This record gives sequence, C-alpha cells and structure tokens, in this order.
Amino acid sequence: MTEDTPRVFTIARWYKVVSVIATALLCTVGVFLAWSDENPLYRIGGAGLVILGIGGLIDTFVSKIILEEDSIRIVSIARRRIFSRSDFESAKVDGGHVCLKRKDGEWLILPGTGSSALSMRNTIDAWIKRQRGQETHIS
Repeated sequence: MTEDTPRVFTIARWYKVVSVIATALLCTVGVFLAWSDENPLYRIGGAGLVILGIGGLIDTFVSKIILEEDSIRIVSIARRRIFSRSDFESAKVDGGHVCLKRKDGEWLILPGTGSSALSMRNTIDAWIKRQRGQETHIS
C-alpha cells in the first residue's frame, strides 16, 4: 500500500450474490402479501418487506471499510464513522470479525465483509504498527 492510496475493503462478491438472491425472495414474498389480501396490514407488511429487502441490498453494495493514511472510515447506508489511526493499539480476529483494540481499552468491532478476516486483520495490524514506527522515528 502506497502512502497516497487508501486500502478499501468492500463486501465480497459471493456475499453480494447471496444478498441479491435474498432480496429477490424477500421482495417476492412482500409483493405476494401486498396483492394477495384486502387486509391493509398485509399490504403494509408486504410493502415493508420490499423496502427492507431493497434497503438491505443497497447497504450491501455501499458498505466498505477504508484505511487512509491517518484514519479508518467505516461506511454504510445508515452512517459513516471515522477513527484516527493513533486511537488503536492492535487488531485481532474474534468470532470471524476483526476487532481493533483502542488505547482507552475499548474494542471496535469492524463489520464483516465476507472476505478473509485474517487477511484484513493482518493488513490493519500492519497499518496500526506503521503508526507506532513513525512515532519512534519522530521522537
């Protein structure tokens, strides 16, 4: 990774394919409920399922984790979070998720991407350690 280019972790292709299939099934059920009965609750519930499915699919395609030079950005459809690299001590894999240990003792659990958690952990841990290496050269 060069100093100018951010490292982007996006959702894995297989995860996107599964999300498209799940959205299609959820929308099919939603449309069936909306048009199968005169009951307004079924119509509202069916429309809700369609909206939920499409929203989840959009979130799958938008979500990403971006390692920049001095910060990490976690992007999803609902929110964007930015953390400084100097806030973290290390990274580990726990339960299939990459967890970043903060200097205040708290843990930041990164969202899953469907890719190798160990590979992502190694990249992020090297990114954190590069900060510590720069601090020792400055001192």
